[in-house]
Amino acid sequence: MKKVLSLTLALLMIVSLLATGAFAADAKYAWYFSAPHAYGTEVEGYAQQFAKDTGIDVKYMIGADWNQSTEDANLRALVAEGYNNISVFPSSDGASGVFDELGQQGVNVITYGAATSAMTEKFCVATDVQAAAQTAAEDVIKAMGGKGGILNVLEVLSDTNTLKRKAGVEAAIAAHSGDVTLVQQVADITSIDQGTQKISAAISANPDKINGIVCTGNVASSAAVQVLNDYYQRDPNAPKIYLICIDTPDDVMNGIKSGVVYGTIAQNTFAHGYIPLMIMQLMNDGYKKVDGTYFIDSGCVLVTKDNAETFKDDLQKVTDQIKADLTTKYLTKG
Repeated sequence: MKKVLSLTLALLMIVSLLATGAFAADAKYAWYFSAPHAYGTEVEGYAQQFAKDTGIDVKYMIGADWNQSTEDANLRALVAEGYNNISVFPSSDGASGVFDELGQQGVNVITYGAATSAMTEKFCVATDVQAAAQTAAEDVIKAMGGKGGILNVLEVLSDTNTLKRKAGVEAAIAAHSGDVTLVQQVADITSIDQGTQKISAAISANPDKINGIVCTGNVASSAAVQVLNDYYQRDPNAPKIYLICIDTPDDVMNGIKSGVVYGTIAQNTFAHGYIPLMIMQLMNDGYKKVDGTYFIDSGCVLVTKDNAETFKDDLQKVTDQIKADLTTKYLTKG
């Protein structure tokens, strides 16, 4: 009887370990992004760096669109193929439903770049997007001399981050009520061509009223750079429009060098790509989530002409601290 009980307990322990993904040999890793996008491409590169550094195989998958139903279907397909550790960008706040579903199946789901309000994923590694947007708007206002009109340029309104960014910009404007106004908001930008059309139309419709532009999306930022390049080429003496973008693609960085772009918010895309997979590796090596932990702020930096060559060093310091904190603050052994 004792042998039977011991065997039963051992089997139960094995089943439990399998269900939680604790056996590294049974761990299969996947990385998912919603649709083709410059930010996703950059983050994927750092996920690939993790695979190269560790020798762990990672499957990379990019969806066809930003519809949550598409992401749900693709994630379920990955799990059906045996992938039980998934790093994923939530296409919308509704992703919490499928994350909860997969979590109950023993899948380690960690998001990067955006959090869901229900927090059904194990962890989220991301920029504090509302705070970053508010900082960007404050920096624009400062560059404008503390007064004038702002054009707020958003991307996909169904994106879980967009409404937070909208709120951040509006909070900064409200803090300067009477001196700073929101002249116009444009949104639902999914391509550079669409962005250039909407931003150009807004500037044309509000002559001499827009003194600053805040772009909180990667595609919208590239579009704004094109628009202002044309704006100054048509009239080199045109009234100055201070532009702050997000992310650091070549066109934005070239715009900073030329003076067309005042600055950009650099996200820690290395952390977005690398850290979620690193956490899952640790969890599969026996580490467990510390109760009450969830959001890991990956940090961000305002890049201007002054620090265009050194900003990556500041982000690396944040990344190094996150790595040091993983097994003391967020995860515990045993």
